[in-house]
Amino acid sequence: MKKYKAAVIGLSHISQARAPKPSGMPAVQPLPRSHVAAYAMHPQTELVGACDLMPAAFERFNNTWRDVCPDTRLYTDYREMLAQEKPDIVSVITPDDKHADIVVNVADSGVKAIWCEKPIATTLADADRMIEAVERNGVAMTVSHTRRWMPIFHRVRDLVRDKTYGDLKLVTATSYYSRAMMFRNGTHLFDMLYFLADSEPEWVIGELEDGFDGFDRYQGDGGNLISSEPSANAYIKFKNGVRANVLMVKSNNSTNIIELVFDSAVVRLDGGPQIMVSRVDGPPATATRGAIGVTEIIGYSEWSADRELAVVIELVHALDTGSMPAISPPRVARTTLSLLLGVIESHAKDNAKVRLG
Repeated sequence: MKKYKAAVIGLSHISQARAPKPSGMPAVQPLPRSHVAAYAMHPQTELVGACDLMPAAFERFNNTWRDVCPDTRLYTDYREMLAQEKPDIVSVITPDDKHADIVVNVADSGVKAIWCEKPIATTLADADRMIEAVERNGVAMTVSHTRRWMPIFHRVRDLVRDKTYGDLKLVTATSYYSRAMMFRNGTHLFDMLYFLADSEPEWVIGELEDGFDGFDRYQGDGGNLISSEPSANAYIKFKNGVRANVLMVKSNNSTNIIELVFDSAVVRLDGGPQIMVSRVDGPPATATRGAIGVTEIIGYSEWSADRELAVVIELVHALDTGSMPAISPPRVARTTLSLLLGVIESHAKDNAKVRLG
């Protein structure tokens, strides 16, 4: 197997978190939930460099990863890291509004694969610059909307594509969470609606959290302070006729639910490992008779890897074969960004319908 050199730009929690091993099971490793952890677990990747501006980030890395990554060199200048280490894969894990210039520079440096955190950018112009750079250089790039690498969501989309319960009519995603911020965690909701609807968005109507009437463009701080960006509510129409709702509230709760309404069933995901289906079994409801309901749990096949490790597997496959990532490529991530920006534009226009190109 060919080995690939990996490097990370940014050493935040999602960059370098490490889960403890299960007690009493020394040979078992938890699935990685960070970039560094994913590179450490894949047999074809070696982390050769890590870059950050904060000494505390280096201290965390040294305390957390030196037993696994003893030879990883640390940098405060990512350009120096690229020149010295000549990595094959680079993760860009900087604040949301700092992705664009770095991705363009990395793509122009000769790196052949980029793993960029979500959202791809905070303006469409920046997203377009990134897409132009990676396509011009033939770089395999993916954007870390990690739910796209989870088997439960693929199983639900199979229900949509196979019309198991008829046509999909409506999808609703709710997030009641302390960090229910549009660009930080809301991007996952919007992206998953796009994924499950299995169609391009046509238009959106949006409303921002109270107190953000002047938020007519991205004005956040890169995803740190909760008060820096709003939560949002939105109503979306997709080109295949599916409608979708997004309901977000900053709350001390931690509730994330997705419901899909089909012709003859409602499918519910409540953040757990189950797909719950309430289906109609028999004739539909009339003015004098209720529908006969049946509730069931349907299964799905688990994978050997999901989320972060699956991202690395896809990137390594791209490098091995000369192919391009298909799960969350930059043009798909751009469409998700267009939904976020469409909500902002709609709010600024008194909740007007905003058509998406």
